[in-house]
Amino acid sequence: MSKQIQVKPDVHRILKFLSLIEDGKFKIPTFQRDFVWGDKEKTELFDSISKEYPIGSILLWQPKNNFANKSDIGPYKIKHYSDSNYFYILDGFQRLSTLFGCLTNPNKTELKVDQNKLEKEFTMFYDLEDEEFKMKKRSSIIDIPVYQLVDTFEFLNYIDTLRSENIEQDKVSIYIERAKKLSSTLIDYQIPSIEIYGGSIKDAVDIFSRVNSKGIDISSDWMLSALTSNEDSGFNLGELFEELLIDLQEYNFHNIKREILVQCIQSSFGKIYFDQPIESLVSLNSFRSTSLKSISSIEKAVKFLFEELLVVNKRLLPYNYQLIFLTYFFNRVDVPNPNQIKKLKDWFWTTSYSNYFTIFSLSKIRLAFEQFQNFTNDESINPVYYEKNHQFFFTADLPNSVSAKSVRSKTFELFLLNYSNDFNNVNSFDIDNFKLVSLFKGDRSHSAIVPLLIYSKNSNSSLPFEHNKQKDLSYILDNYNIDSDLEKFFIFPEFREYNENLNKERILDLRLDAIQEKEKAFVERLGLEYLMISLPF
Repeated sequence: MSKQIQVKPDVHRILKFLSLIEDGKFKIPTFQRDFVWGDKEKTELFDSISKEYPIGSILLWQPKNNFANKSDIGPYKIKHYSDSNYFYILDGFQRLSTLFGCLTNPNKTELKVDQNKLEKEFTMFYDLEDEEFKMKKRSSIIDIPVYQLVDTFEFLNYIDTLRSENIEQDKVSIYIERAKKLSSTLIDYQIPSIEIYGGSIKDAVDIFSRVNSKGIDISSDWMLSALTSNEDSGFNLGELFEELLIDLQEYNFHNIKREILVQCIQSSFGKIYFDQPIESLVSLNSFRSTSLKSISSIEKAVKFLFEELLVVNKRLLPYNYQLIFLTYFFNRVDVPNPNQIKKLKDWFWTTSYSNYFTIFSLSKIRLAFEQFQNFTNDESINPVYYEKNHQFFFTADLPNSVSAKSVRSKTFELFLLNYSNDFNNVNSFDIDNFKLVSLFKGDRSHSAIVPLLIYSKNSNSSLPFEHNKQKDLSYILDNYNIDSDLEKFFIFPEFREYNENLNKERILDLRLDAIQEKEKAFVERLGLEYLMISLPF
């Protein structure tokens, strides 16, 4: 460690941290992740404190140079502290935001407050009856706002009010003792901190990765955002990720993990991401231009997945590797020609049906990426990597019921979606999302599911039957004339007779046979061997 860097462990009470934040002596660097905690994480934090469990260290950094910073902690705008005696919050932002947002008395602070955010996200109560923290509207006097627990005068006023209520005195005494105990715990609770003085952001990141409070390495997106933060140039990868995720809302990919975005960028430099250390990439002169290009290519890749393959929701993407590979392609090919599109689609279906990225080791995935790169440079090359000249891929087994974690299950859903659309492409403006419904209520077997494209209000297309809030499609068998429009959903006229005779199993058996016939023909055209599916009953 450089002699110019000092690392000092310390410990402060919660109220000390709140005071330092109130005075503007903490800053939030722009590369810091936005506040993302939900009610569960917030209440669990307070529950841990009430039980006097450790909640981890806060990592603070006082550099020689300034960095661009954000101004929000919780619902409050923090002060700009002109003195040099301030710290950047490197680790612990979610915890400090929760504590400051919930424990600051909104009636006494001079800080600007977002009232809507305060009421919806940072108004917490402690239920003295059930002895639990909750994020909802106050239901009775025994719900005490947590900020009153650390404010002496507010707490005394609350106790007086509680005593004046029409509540049995024995109960009141119990409530008061519980409130006093919790108040004392919150006021006395101490949080350890690690304070770093001096050094560069790279030094701080290195220290963070070693002393992270959760005992794990720093996340790749945090590290990349931190190492590339540049106030002079205005380049901030964290902010670019935020903008990208907003753009990906159109394709229902806005919940994609940032780590995957980082992997897409890493792989854009010519090697698969696990062979590309982040620290070595950021020092390259081409890092900024390649990153900017990659962010644009990620959106192109997602658009391709959505419109050409009907991956109309991130949940349907079989492998993150597929997005990583496609990002590399679109980094080098702005507008693919029909032959390239066809080969990319065949590559997608082959890698999905064969469990390609599951059966391959990392060394084989490295070779698969090299094969894909060769295709990107020469479209006559097959983008699929074969370990042997005569290697055959087999379709994987389906789980017993629809699974969001199963590649084979996702691929099955995608096949049904594409088949119902005659394997045509779509326009993202015409599609909102998809809905997975069952032919029979509660049946999650693959023979019963019917994935439906949900069209936007501006689209001229629609489903050939009404489907609003129904949880199943069995009403179609009772109330509709089953015609050819429904056959693309593998719903056939003979189903009506079996439905009238309550022969659900026969319907599912016939439907699965029909699906397998079409899926088998589709898969064998790709050069894969199709393994038949059997019903669980």
